[in-house]
Amino acid sequence: MLKAIYFALHFAMIFLGVIIAIYVEAWIGLAIAIIFAIKFLLMSPSVDQNERLRRYEREHQKWLKGDRS
Repeated sequence: MLKAIYFALHFAMIFLGVIIAIYVEAWIGLAIAIIFAIKFLLMSPSVDQNERLRRYEREHQKWLKGDRS
């Protein structure tokens, strides 16, 4: 739950940076948006951390080999 809130705050800060870039100061706003965009992308889960995706990949490989049980 806390990670979802943290993820949403990063998303909001990206847009706050864009608003600051448009209405206040371009360089400060762009810096805020870029920093939080990088943090936003770095905290997204990798494929290795997703158990459901790994299970799907195993089942798909079995299906491709002809084991259709």
